[in-house]
Amino acid sequence: MAASATLPAPLTLPRLRFMTCGAVDDGKSTLIGRLLYESGAVFEDHLAEALRAGPTGELDLSFLVDGLKAEREQGITIDVAYRYFATAKRAFLIADAPGHEQYTRNQAAAASQTQLAVVLVSANDGIQPQTRRHLAIAALFGVRDIVVAVNKMDLVGRAQAPFAAIAAEVKALATGLGLRIGGIVPVSAREGDNVVTSSPAMPWYAGPPLLALLEAFVPEPPAEEPRALLPVALTGRLDGGGRVSFGEVAAGHIARGQVLRSDGGFEATVTGLWSAGAPVDEAGTGEAVAVALSPELDLGRGAVLAADRPVPPATQLRVRLVWLASEPLETRRGYDVEIGTARGAAGIARLEGRLDLDALTVTALDADLAANDIAVARLQLTTPLPALPFAENRRLGAFILIDRVSRRTVAAGIVLSVERQSRDTPWQTMAVTPADRARALRQTPRVIWLTGLSGAGKSTIADLLDRRLHALGRHGAVLDGDNLRQGLAADLGFSDADRSENVRRIAHVAALMADAGLIVVVSLISPFRADRAKAREVIGAGRFIEVFVDAPLEVCRTRDPKGMYARAMAGTLPRFTGVGAAYEPPEAPDLHLHTDAITPEEAVERIMALMEG
Repeated sequence: MAASATLPAPLTLPRLRFMTCGAVDDGKSTLIGRLLYESGAVFEDHLAEALRAGPTGELDLSFLVDGLKAEREQGITIDVAYRYFATAKRAFLIADAPGHEQYTRNQAAAASQTQLAVVLVSANDGIQPQTRRHLAIAALFGVRDIVVAVNKMDLVGRAQAPFAAIAAEVKALATGLGLRIGGIVPVSAREGDNVVTSSPAMPWYAGPPLLALLEAFVPEPPAEEPRALLPVALTGRLDGGGRVSFGEVAAGHIARGQVLRSDGGFEATVTGLWSAGAPVDEAGTGEAVAVALSPELDLGRGAVLAADRPVPPATQLRVRLVWLASEPLETRRGYDVEIGTARGAAGIARLEGRLDLDALTVTALDADLAANDIAVARLQLTTPLPALPFAENRRLGAFILIDRVSRRTVAAGIVLSVERQSRDTPWQTMAVTPADRARALRQTPRVIWLTGLSGAGKSTIADLLDRRLHALGRHGAVLDGDNLRQGLAADLGFSDADRSENVRRIAHVAALMADAGLIVVVSLISPFRADRAKAREVIGAGRFIEVFVDAPLEVCRTRDPKGMYARAMAGTLPRFTGVGAAYEPPEAPDLHLHTDAITPEEAVERIMALMEG
């Protein structure tokens, strides 16, 4: 107590970190400027400059926040502006996030560090798509409470009806996102109505002004698991000898004499504990600490020390992410991933769908994931890493994806659930082997993978080949892409990501059938070379025969056996391969069939000759 009394008065006040969000020109910077001006947090020279910047010498409040030269020139916020101010009751740290869609990554960064979001909605414009996106991102990165400021009430005559309509809509939106509303206030940031003091111009509003709501707000503690968690950032040695591990306590409390465990069954007792360079007996969540353990453990960056039970490395996560890059997400690419202090390699195993900001539901993708889209996905960790659901722990439940070439952060998100851990599904060896099954059927298993445009003749050749094999007493099966869309792949759309997932599923089914000793004929457009290469890897190069069923696009359009090209040309079938989506022909197929020059029967003979050879 004595030490805190020597600190400046503002530093002894409880502090609230909050962010502003909303669409462009809803008045976020002006509102913050009003709060700074009314609280006396503006230097005289800055105030004089803001007076000169305003029209006819009026005070330009937004100038107090938009500190970058480029922001002032463009009249917009392009970076997260952090501002501090204090009242007699509380200290505040504000993050003013840009409203433009192209700066969504900045808004996500602000959301991850705040306890409350102040949502601005223009009274004359209403809730905009970017308002919805900002709220969704705020919820995505851990914000649970919002205060709504319906701004520019002076532009609608300070009438109650526009305010009431916006209040009803924002309540429904917040409910859909799981956000709690601490208050909805009609304000005019430019005129000062209901920002710091109540406005007599809106007698129909009986609630407190915005500042009073912020002063009284009490954040609800996160419902995180109580056990102690310490992600290790660095391990080094003390000057006098002995190993020490550094990190920030992610949950619970760590104390001298406590037993901590790491993955692999290792456990040790805390024999030394330091916080801010000084020895302590205990440290809590959020404190940066150094720990000495006995026995000493060889812990690298990314390891997690935990009380009670260790945090096992995960290999697959179900996540919600916001895509930040200008180029579309590619499920066939690998990315670097960071979770807590751990770093590794990962890829998007599957995109489940995109968040519809109007319906607040996850819908199937009808196109690639683009910049600022929010999606639910399966993240496959090539390097198993410690992870927990975000609802249990924010530090071990948040991640970023990094492009390996440019080193830019291309996505950020949270873990919804840990789907698999490194020890979850060990391979089960069976007594009867695939070779035993092949001998029983007296045939060599193969997967004949027919790829090519729709109308090239894949299904016709697959049917004839299946009949030929059956007549010879061979045991086989046909996996036709259109038929599998009715069941195995019924939940997939036609984005690049969903097409890749379709190929992945069918490749694994074909591999299982080949393990059973069957000759499998796959008839599938499978437009991407990388996906077909993965299919060959899954099935086994010795069993995989890639057959390029090739015909010029004009010929395929003329045939159009299922009317697909006609629908695509009419615009009722978007992203149809060959019209609205690309096809990557094989560069070195095992067999190349020019079906505009040979008959289906001749194509089957060539496949049979290749198999027999």
